[in-house]
Amino acid sequence: MSTIISWKLKEDEQNWLVSFETFNDEVKLEFEQILNDSRFREKLQVHTGEVRTLIIDNVLRSINLRLAQ
Repeated sequence: MSTIISWKLKEDEQNWLVSFETFNDEVKLEFEQILNDSRFREKLQVHTGEVRTLIIDNVLRSINLRLAQ
């Protein structure tokens, strides 16, 4: 969120409640964009985790082989 807008996050066992010191359409739009970006990154992490692990393993294996020569 913008450094200008002050906000608070409260949570209970089932919900999160975000409250803003000032709330208008611009703040709402920015919050929705940040929330959507975060959800997208989270889903992307889940779906690409195995591929990223394979790439890392292959790179490390390659480095080890070169160092062993």
